[in-house]
Amino acid sequence: MKGNSKVEIIVLIIFVLMCTTRQVTSQKLYKTTWKQSGIVIGGAATMFGGAALVESRRGAFTAQDITLLRRETIFDRDQGTIDNFSDEAALYSDHFKNGILVAPLALFLSGQARENSKEIMMMYAEILALNGGLTSFTKGTFGKYRPYAYNPDVDLEFKLRPTTRRSFFSGHTSHVASLSFFTATVFDDLYPDSNYKYLVWAGAVVAPAITGYLRVKAGQHFSTDTMVGYGVGALIGYFIPELHKITRDTGVNIVGAEGGLGLVYSF
Repeated sequence: MKGNSKVEIIVLIIFVLMCTTRQVTSQKLYKTTWKQSGIVIGGAATMFGGAALVESRRGAFTAQDITLLRRETIFDRDQGTIDNFSDEAALYSDHFKNGILVAPLALFLSGQARENSKEIMMMYAEILALNGGLTSFTKGTFGKYRPYAYNPDVDLEFKLRPTTRRSFFSGHTSHVASLSFFTATVFDDLYPDSNYKYLVWAGAVVAPAITGYLRVKAGQHFSTDTMVGYGVGALIGYFIPELHKITRDTGVNIVGAEGGLGLVYSF
């Protein structure tokens, strides 16, 4: 079995175990509309387009541009990253990026999630679009060289790849963070009393941290790139469900009362 298959299967098994918990009465927890999702996805598409436009106007870089790069221009805390380079670490970071895609889907093993399936899938699409668009726009705008561009031991041909100027911020890290935090947030909403939620949150915190470490070890990103990517992804993954969550403790609610039904207004 290939290495990438092993990683993806392990990730799936972990989240399957996390999502195996006592069933509760199904209810709608989120509210989404095509208009809301359209705005988010449309905004993301605009950012993708903007990134492509900025990069096209900047023009291609040359071997001479690479030779002019100087280690001294890098932040002190990031200079050590320049000497990192590992194809194996880059490959494993790809496994995390691909494997995390199954995490939100594992939620559908529960009836509670299936009751909210449309909303969860729409939020999933919003997160992928928003994180991808914001990451692409930021990379295109900053045009920051990756650490390996400064590494004298890396072949010039490798340094001249179009993605060399897409270091800030780490898309792998933000991608994993957005989906892991999304999964943990939704699981927490579905099962607020579950003992498994602490394990789910632990996985959500650790997965993007490992991904960021691998990207730094691979020489693909500086540590600051991965830290920003972690923060951006985590915020997107957490707040998208929060924005769509149905608030049930405000307004008029129908409740059972002695001798019949009653109306309660909460504020």
